[in-house]
Amino acid sequence: MFKSTNAFCIIILLFSKIYSGHPICIDGLFEDWDNVPLAYQDSNNDHLNADYSTLKITYDSEFLFIYLKFYENEFLMQNWNEFHLYIDADNNLNTGFNTLGIGAELIWCFGERSGFQYMNGQETEIYQNDLKLRIAPTVTSNEFEIAIDRESFPLNMNNTQQMIQGKIICSEFEAIQEIGDFIPNEIGGVQFTIYEDSVLDPQIISLERINESDLRIISYNTLNEGILDSERQNHYKSILQALKPDIIALQEHGEWDEIHDVIQSWFPQQEWYSSWTYRDLIILSRFPIINDASLISSGRTMVALLDTDSELGKNLLVFNSHLSCCDNDEDRQEQVDEFSGVWRDWVKNESGPFELEFGTPFVHLGDFNYVGYSQQISTIINGDIVNEDEYGDDFLPDWDSTGIIDLFSRHTHKRMGYTWRNDGSSFNPGKLDYIFYSDASIDTGKHYILNTLTMNQDDLENYNLNINDTKMASDHLPLVFDILVDDNVGIKKSDELPSSFYVCNNYPNPFNPTTQIDYNLLEDKYVNVIIYNVKGKRVKTLVNKIQTLGFHSLRWDARNDIGEKVSAGVYIYKIQTGKYTATKKMVLLK
Repeated sequence: MFKSTNAFCIIILLFSKIYSGHPICIDGLFEDWDNVPLAYQDSNNDHLNADYSTLKITYDSEFLFIYLKFYENEFLMQNWNEFHLYIDADNNLNTGFNTLGIGAELIWCFGERSGFQYMNGQETEIYQNDLKLRIAPTVTSNEFEIAIDRESFPLNMNNTQQMIQGKIICSEFEAIQEIGDFIPNEIGGVQFTIYEDSVLDPQIISLERINESDLRIISYNTLNEGILDSERQNHYKSILQALKPDIIALQEHGEWDEIHDVIQSWFPQQEWYSSWTYRDLIILSRFPIINDASLISSGRTMVALLDTDSELGKNLLVFNSHLSCCDNDEDRQEQVDEFSGVWRDWVKNESGPFELEFGTPFVHLGDFNYVGYSQQISTIINGDIVNEDEYGDDFLPDWDSTGIIDLFSRHTHKRMGYTWRNDGSSFNPGKLDYIFYSDASIDTGKHYILNTLTMNQDDLENYNLNINDTKMASDHLPLVFDILVDDNVGIKKSDELPSSFYVCNNYPNPFNPTTQIDYNLLEDKYVNVIIYNVKGKRVKTLVNKIQTLGFHSLRWDARNDIGEKVSAGVYIYKIQTGKYTATKKMVLLK
């Protein structure tokens, strides 16, 4: 039951003031929250199903940002819960809905994907687009970042105020039930203040490559054969001509020959090649396609080998996926399990659909429809197969026996990482489209998400774009990934290994609770050493500075990370110096 002000709970900080805004990117990464002060730390084990841990609050010129973390377990913010958010937008108990010592103008239920605005005694039902609600990640997690438009009617009280001070309550269930966990545990809410400071606008990402020689790949769900739709075709033409791709991976396309003819007509100075259509997948390329195939039994992943030897020194392998939609978590997990098993057998037993050279650079992209369990991402990144009885043992999928990389991109003109948006849907925008790649064989150039709605008029005109191009073309946004052409990157023969540094395997491994990481630098270099969990989330930065040549040794004590005990499992440590990167796996035992 909800506790009164005389209850036993210990408050670390109840009335937290935010003295400046912060440049938060809603992308499912959380490093930009490190400098945001704590608003409230909740006590442990005071819950029924979901145990709140940490609340942070900040803002920029457009959004109110909320960071919410749980002590344990993972949850899906847009479904499978009864989490409620209460915001008193004017810090006045006598306006809004009176509950737990605040007058809430906004009550939002995340699991129901709906809420209510309370003004002048009237209750109005609202939906995600009324708030311009943005949440990341779109999959299950124990931490979330949330953005709500400061100019939405519940927060500006129907254009009658500019929000300056307010209060927030988070509850595990509807607050009037007075059961479950609450932030705060006391009457009155967590107070925040929005000051008149300005937060710098995001640095604009130009559409051009860093180097003309970089290879550009685009992944795009074209929404029901959109490129062949006469009413939308010109929008796609403007988008693709502005992006100037070398390789295009499409989902929900038309027949391969029709698509090929359209793309060829848009780029008449280049010769284009296309794969066969596999289910609703196709790859188009200005490089000849050596081989292509459907890869899993559902047909929801295809693969093509492209003749890029003269550009990359090796041919490029591209996987293109369109996994099962919506609430079909079981199907999606089976599809990624099967893919991991097929890839394992291809690499280890050379039993794939066609011959493949060891160290072949590869990219796996597409519309993965990840809107449920995060395990599906872990299966792709780390080869963590759930149904091993059916699909075999786990298999670290990169050539150097490590996980592959989940590329986190943002919009060119806005700090957002969503790739799908439908304002008429009850679901707020989310990351459904992904690019994964082998960092053992590929280095990244520029990467971004194109959303013309966020672009300024000068840039739109410069690239011959219209502000509504991406909105009219599809409910998905195009993902752009440039492969940096660099002779020093890639799996090489032993006599070709880079000589700038050498990394030893950590010892002991497995370990509990500490392990040692040793490496040797042959010259003074800027070194970055980061520990990640298997979901690709940063756990701790061990080194981020220039180090002198010679032997270096680090020790990680896993008992403590930012004040919280880490759990047993697989972790990745990544050491980067200059152009070279080493990534290795370690196991923390219970």
